[in-house]
Amino acid sequence: MKRKYSLALCFSLVALTACSDDDDKIVIEETPNIEYAQVRVIHASSDAPMVNVTANGAALLQDVDYAVSSGLIEVEAATYAVTVDAKLADGTTLTVLEADLPAGADMEYTAVALGNVSDENLMLKVVANEKADITSGNARVQVLHAAPDVGLVDVYVTAPMADISVMEPTLSANYMDNSGQLEVPTDDYQIRITPNGDKTVVFDSGTVNLATGTDYFISAIPNEWSGDSPVALLVALPDAQVLLNDVSSGSDIRVVHAVADAPAVDVFLDGSMTAAIEMLSFGELAGYLNITEGMHTVTVAANADNSVEVISDAEVDLMLGSSYSVLAVGSLAGTDSGMDISPWAYAEHTRRIATEARLNVIHASYSAGNVDVYLTPTADISASDPALTDVPFKAASGSLSVTPGDYTVSVTVTGTKTVAIGPLPVTLAANGLYSVAAVDAKDDNSMFTVILMDDFVAEEE
Repeated sequence: MKRKYSLALCFSLVALTACSDDDDKIVIEETPNIEYAQVRVIHASSDAPMVNVTANGAALLQDVDYAVSSGLIEVEAATYAVTVDAKLADGTTLTVLEADLPAGADMEYTAVALGNVSDENLMLKVVANEKADITSGNARVQVLHAAPDVGLVDVYVTAPMADISVMEPTLSANYMDNSGQLEVPTDDYQIRITPNGDKTVVFDSGTVNLATGTDYFISAIPNEWSGDSPVALLVALPDAQVLLNDVSSGSDIRVVHAVADAPAVDVFLDGSMTAAIEMLSFGELAGYLNITEGMHTVTVAANADNSVEVISDAEVDLMLGSSYSVLAVGSLAGTDSGMDISPWAYAEHTRRIATEARLNVIHASYSAGNVDVYLTPTADISASDPALTDVPFKAASGSLSVTPGDYTVSVTVTGTKTVAIGPLPVTLAANGLYSVAAVDAKDDNSMFTVILMDDFVAEEE
């Protein structure tokens, strides 16, 4: 469904005015002939936070995240002063882009925010096209190279499984280049990208269908998901979007040993007799492994004797392009209380943002009950409100946006100020990823402890 936004003052539809005392004359003002253009905004800057977009000082879009397209918005034909404001972790905004956009009648504009905040090369790329019908039986495709760290590439749009070694590329593009609008017959296609003059495929879409009468604006953007491909494809439609990851991206998975009373373990995938991870002790985590997406089974066995399985063939369902942490949680002694050892998988957000730190707080302590989590400048939480409230066992905050700086993390039983875990002093840097898992302690000297992950671990190395 099209959306209309009038960014100018409302116009008068019909005005009736009496021109004499006896009202014998009526003047009817004609309705102005308003002309329209269509505008779409795409967030393609991989290290930028969410943004708000204004036009002539009026809110046009809010909370636009990376790899998101607004869809086509109908506006009155005029010249607009477009401003892009980055949303900072402290709730304020910072203007990062300003540009004048002359929106002509019967034109379609796609404005793409691309480049990197950290490299100070953020800019707005505008692609303009005249509105035109698509020929019957065809789809229309336009391609933009929006990955700043990728050079000149060749793009092949072919029948599925066609041999590109004997073919010329459909088009070649360098960063910020865009193709014209290309009409192709409705059918199944395969999109492959190679370095210029080289047949080595660095991105493969697999089979995709291009539907009759559909307009596709396809941006090659930096890959912030799993897999080795340098790009993913953001397919912007008039009213929707689709993200295409490389078909070989698989899923990234890491395992964390969070069971205090369990021995060192080996981890086996899909019934294999060869361990995917060996000798993982309490408090340790294995680096990410890339495996195919879909359903898998995880078995965790004692390293000293693999016949002793603490988790047997637990199923995990993994999505293409996604990253996951799998924590072994519970207790060897917890069978009677229902806290026996089990796997807990949750999705990770691994994109780094130049203007903020990202903090994930994980409740993996089976004996702690529901907790409140404090993130404060000092260890004194007496006058502070919790950042997270009433967090249950096996829950994660997700990536919290945090202003870079020094903090103290404290965990209390919900509704109290008695610190059960912490206080833990932490330094959170811009562009950083940080995870803290609250777990039961291994010894009798304390009830709880923490497992530090991501950049905390990198700092220790």
